[in-house]
Amino acid sequence: MKILFVTGPSFSGKSIYIRKEYQNAKVVNINVFKKSADAAETNEELEEIARNAYFYCREALMNTIRKASDQDTVVLEAQLLSKKARTFFLDAVREVTDAPVECVLLCPDEKKISELLKDHPTLISLHEYEKEKLEIPSNEEGFAAVTEIFPEFEDTDWFALVKKC
Repeated sequence: MKILFVTGPSFSGKSIYIRKEYQNAKVVNINVFKKSADAAETNEELEEIARNAYFYCREALMNTIRKASDQDTVVLEAQLLSKKARTFFLDAVREVTDAPVECVLLCPDEKKISELLKDHPTLISLHEYEKEKLEIPSNEEGFAAVTEIFPEFEDTDWFALVKKC
C-alpha cells in the first residue's frame, strides 16, 4: 500500500496533481469535510465545524486505509500547513498501519498563481496568507520521503477550473 499526503497552500494545484498522477487512488480530501462550514450561522458555529472537519477527515483517512488493499494508493489531500496538522494525520495513519507515508508539497510559481487569479484578489490573499503560514514538511516528521513539486498550469480560467474540483 502506498500512502501519500499531498499538501500546499490553496490554489497550489493539489487536486489537479492528484487527478493527473494518481487517477485510481483512494482520495480523502479535508475540503469535503470543511464544506459543511457554509451552513454555519455564527462564527462560533463555524469554528466548531472547522475543528470537527479535521476529526471527521482523520476518521475517513483511517477507515480508507483499513479498507485498502496492498496494491492501493491512499492520498490525503489537504493544506496541512503546520507540522502540528501533519502530525495529527500521521498519528492517525500509525494507528492503523506501519506502511511508509510520503509527502508531496506543491510549490507553484507565485507569478503564475497571481496571473491565474488576477481577477480574484481575495483568492490571491488566501494563497499568500497560507504560503506564509506554511512550515515545510521534513523526513524528521516521520515521512519516508518528502518531495517538492513545481507544477505547471495551463493558461486557462483558473477560477472556473477550481470550482470544478
